[in-house]
Amino acid sequence: MRDGTEAEAKLTLGQVIGQTASSFPHQPAIVSATFAPLTYRGLQRQLDGIRRQLRLAGFDCNARIGILMPNGADAVLTIVAVACCSIAVPLDPRLSQAEIDQRLDMLRLNALLVPQGSASEARQAAERRRLAIIEAAPVGHGQLGLNIAVQVSNVPAIDAEPDPGSPAFILQTSGTTAQPKLIPFSHSNMLAAAARLQAWFGLTHWDRCLSVSSPYYSHGLKVTVFTPLLTGGSIAVPANCAVVALDEWLDVLRPTWYSAGPTLHAAVLDKAESLEDAPAAHTLRFVVSGGAPLLKEVQDDLQRILGVPVLEHYGSSEAAQIATNLPPPGPNRPGTCGQPWPDTVAIVGEDGHPLQASERGEIWVRGPTVTSGYLDAPELNQAAFKEGWFRTGDIGSLDGDGFLSVHGRLSELINRGGEKIAPAEIESALLRHPAIAEAAAFAIAHPRLGEDVAAAIIRHPGAQTTPAELRQFLQRELASFKIPRHILFLDQLPKGATGKVQRRRLREELDGLLGHQGAMPLPAVNKGPLDLKAELLTLWRRLLKSEAVTIDDDFFARGGDSLLAMEMLIEIERLIGHPVPETILFGAETIRQLAPKIAMQTGTPATPFFQFSANGDRPPLYFFNGDLVSGHTGMRRVVELFGPDYPIVSIDPHGLHGEPIPPSIEQMAADRLPLILERQTSGPFLLGGKCNGAMVAFEAARLLMAAGHEVDMVAMVDPPTVTARPAHRAIIGLMKPIVSPYLLRWTYEQMAQLERYSKASTSGPIAIAESEIPRPLWDAYSIAMAQYLPAPLEVPVTFYAAEHDGRAWRHLSSQLEVIQVPWGHRGCLTIGAELLVDHLRQRIDALADRAPPPLSRTRRERPAGLACDDNQGARASRGRYTQSAR
Repeated sequence: MRDGTEAEAKLTLGQVIGQTASSFPHQPAIVSATFAPLTYRGLQRQLDGIRRQLRLAGFDCNARIGILMPNGADAVLTIVAVACCSIAVPLDPRLSQAEIDQRLDMLRLNALLVPQGSASEARQAAERRRLAIIEAAPVGHGQLGLNIAVQVSNVPAIDAEPDPGSPAFILQTSGTTAQPKLIPFSHSNMLAAAARLQAWFGLTHWDRCLSVSSPYYSHGLKVTVFTPLLTGGSIAVPANCAVVALDEWLDVLRPTWYSAGPTLHAAVLDKAESLEDAPAAHTLRFVVSGGAPLLKEVQDDLQRILGVPVLEHYGSSEAAQIATNLPPPGPNRPGTCGQPWPDTVAIVGEDGHPLQASERGEIWVRGPTVTSGYLDAPELNQAAFKEGWFRTGDIGSLDGDGFLSVHGRLSELINRGGEKIAPAEIESALLRHPAIAEAAAFAIAHPRLGEDVAAAIIRHPGAQTTPAELRQFLQRELASFKIPRHILFLDQLPKGATGKVQRRRLREELDGLLGHQGAMPLPAVNKGPLDLKAELLTLWRRLLKSEAVTIDDDFFARGGDSLLAMEMLIEIERLIGHPVPETILFGAETIRQLAPKIAMQTGTPATPFFQFSANGDRPPLYFFNGDLVSGHTGMRRVVELFGPDYPIVSIDPHGLHGEPIPPSIEQMAADRLPLILERQTSGPFLLGGKCNGAMVAFEAARLLMAAGHEVDMVAMVDPPTVTARPAHRAIIGLMKPIVSPYLLRWTYEQMAQLERYSKASTSGPIAIAESEIPRPLWDAYSIAMAQYLPAPLEVPVTFYAAEHDGRAWRHLSSQLEVIQVPWGHRGCLTIGAELLVDHLRQRIDALADRAPPPLSRTRRERPAGLACDDNQGARASRGRYTQSAR
């Protein structure tokens, strides 16, 4: 096959597969460990049967058939069959209900194909729109095949062959933009794309592709499904693509190549390193990587262990594969995307003219693999398609030998005071640090520069580093203006279904962490002492004209100057009623550094209590925030999501403002209790807390109940449950009087780590890294938690479990409700707070809307609507509530 020849332009996908079925009827087409190989003759029978049923039901070659099947061989077969005779519209079953509704409204489907007996919300949404429903049932008996059931039409469709230039399937972009774009890919587009890959990699009918990428998106469908079938080869579909089982993938299925993104290559490498003789355990000829840059060490190690070339390539949903490195002896230059297909790529400047070799500009693509345009998007098409060229929006360069490098997206460029910075350059530098596993750079607002640089990172398990240390490292790697001013440590990066980092979500969803523009202003204190940090934060944001300022930002690095500094000191004097010397700013460029110095000079104490939404009409929630770094400000995302009707009293940990730290969790609770009773003299009380704060909240509930008060709820956000387990309690109890506090702490931390592993958590460390917490705080709290042996208490407990198994708390409370929440211990109150706040809001509403129950109740029934209710789109987009057995 050649790229887009005149003869191939007249064929359809079904006709090409039919030619292979005639020439090689017994050649395997789709193989799996769970069923007998489906030959090309069997595949042709399936295509003919499904085509016949669709025509009888009145669906012609132009009918759009949505396909919503669980990922696997059945989904692959269904998509291929529909694309060969009508227009297949694959729908990812992982989409939320809100996203499914969006797609159904956009796509104008004629029918939706679902598994037989499915009662999914997607099917119900289709029925509400009066879409025809097609049911598919596997034939079973160890065979791959589908029987479809659909109502026969009074007017069957004419069995015409699709036009080669008409869409074979319609893809939707994976969500890195707010609105998915609809991409029709024609029969001739797909045949040209397959021919290109065949020529590049020398594919024959002996080759077999391990298909582990989702067939609902461009790469998985075009590269790993249709390309093998259109070149007469075969597809190997694992029983479960989410589990990297190399014995099945490589030994049982015997592929000769596979193509995937960097994340899967890293997972394969982890597994392959344990193989004694990896080259003898597989039949691979080559491996292909795309979608994002592949770390050089992953590429090198994978090549070394497997003994085959690992080739980076570049493509897009609109144009299929554009460039690639080739297996030896073909052209191959590591660190690039390889050479493009001849006469199909240009690097274009802002003026629309081609650039010279090595100059960076936008990548434009043309040729028979490029789609004709987006559906129902005339303005977008006018901008993206120019005189036969498709403007990819990617920034690239071609070196003197024609090798293509991709440097990022035009839409992701950070414009810092006129300096254009590509996030990929910053990410590459960060990944050279030994502690960093993943990194994503993105833009944030700056009052003077327009935009500034931020980065979110994930550390390797057990690795330690700090923002200051990383910035020092980057001084050797980057120009100073490219070094991120904000460095956030996360448990995971938000990614789309195809694995691409969603920088838009980092900007939007980290508002609570960054204090980004549009974040809710910090409310005033209702009563009590002045919170200097909060007041300074409000003042700095006003002076610097940026809601992105945090308590750890350098005043001058954020755009401050000497005039603004003088204005700030004047405002501080008005605020506290005392003169403040200019020298106070020496060595105190951040709010965290400045607030204690002001308090020392003026005698103004910092308050451990801070009330948000003082005028709310719900009962207040006293929340021990447990945040040993940010204190009250770490509650901003939670407060923003709750809204103004829910008073929240944030209670800082002891020692955060320099006060003495009680030696035990029990004494911490006893010390805070009078301050709670100053604000609310009688129950019922609502208490909550995060990590160490959850333990203090539990003890505060004990003290309140011992004093005769009612406690309606204790909301515990992911504290370790080591000492809630009888066996662990016994071990800690025996060790406590005879070993040092530091040995006890070490034992406790090992048990907590084992607990996380047993919960199969992959979201990273349970707490803020030790290096980010002042050492006295770290020692005091870690030792207090290790010594804490909570006694049982009959109080309603809702345990929000991110990394710890909340069911262990059943030994301490018979009124236990466990809710699984996403984004790990670090992120469940920030980037992933929607789910938790949504559930907690309903609990507070249910308690507020009924008479207080008697204290003697032994079990609290779940309020209506809190079971596995997935009706809210925001909740569905994150995950589902999961309640454990009580």
